[in-house]
Amino acid sequence: MALTAEGVALTEANRRRQLAIAARAASVGLVLWNDLDARNLDGSGTRWLAENVALANQYQAQSSATTAAYLDRYRAAEGVADAGPVITPTFDASLTAQILLVAGPIRVKNLVGSGMSGSAALARAKNGFAGMLRRQVLMGGRETIDLTTGQDQQAIGWRRVSDGDPCTFCAMLCSRGPVYRSAGTAAGSVERDSRGGGRGMHFHAHCGCTSEIVYGSWQPNEQEQGFIDAYDRAARQANAAGEARTQDTVLYRMRANGDFRDSPAIRNQTTKP
Repeated sequence: MALTAEGVALTEANRRRQLAIAARAASVGLVLWNDLDARNLDGSGTRWLAENVALANQYQAQSSATTAAYLDRYRAAEGVADAGPVITPTFDASLTAQILLVAGPIRVKNLVGSGMSGSAALARAKNGFAGMLRRQVLMGGRETIDLTTGQDQQAIGWRRVSDGDPCTFCAMLCSRGPVYRSAGTAAGSVERDSRGGGRGMHFHAHCGCTSEIVYGSWQPNEQEQGFIDAYDRAARQANAAGEARTQDTVLYRMRANGDFRDSPAIRNQTTKP
């Protein structure tokens, strides 16, 4: 984690601000969702898509600007000077349109094609679309961290920071520490013998993780050490079974053995009144 208590607090404050920005975007996106007509998805979807791409552009810019301001304060708190420029991403309207189209009208079409009614398909696809819109908005801040770290010679990398209640996949990525430097150079996969590598931009819909530039050595906190231990146990079990360390062989073992948000022990809990 950050070297200073102030740095830790600033990172958490930025994470919360990012989620608030994404929530505002999603609330508008859910209103716009009502413009889709399941009986005429091609016709209604054209205007709908243009409105949502503009929405994502607006809120992604907010995400980037908020993270840029955070980075200035964070570097000062960490005692880092002359670290290089803060770099914000260029909005990719074409990619955003493709992602939102797949999560929206195309998803609805597929559900209708499987036998679902138009109204039911719209209701089923709604939450997934909102999650993808949130993700696209949050990429503004996440890519600002990624691009900035790539030009910061004092940084050892950036790390993924959990929201405190991660799914197994996010916990695994958090366990790696500051191995990420830029989207172009953070190559690798879960198939590793050491805790290095991994693509930095693997954030799923509805993900609450953020990222933090690391200066100096990284020391995992108690929860992060738990993520590391859970990964190592699952990896050893995969090896003992004669299996390579892959996402398919490691993650389900972490999930079964742990208390992550998507672990059976958590999902199957019954809430008592």
